[in-house]
Amino acid sequence: MTDADLCRKREWPPGTRLIGDEGFGPTVIEITAVGETNVLAKKISHGGVADVDDEALWTLKYRDWKKNETGAR
Repeated sequence: MTDADLCRKREWPPGTRLIGDEGFGPTVIEITAVGETNVLAKKISHGGVADVDDEALWTLKYRDWKKNETGAR
């Protein structure tokens, strides 16, 4: 399953914010585009601190991403 397939399966369209932790504190990203196989997103925060990055390709394989419905940073 590709990252784009995962977004479609979980109904994560552009604009969705996800939160996941790779073991170094939670990272929040915002999906900006879902392509045929890849996902574009921008980082919003890391470890609770605003850390905005430009839009880039993101892989969703290495974290247990959840929809960020709490608004956590």
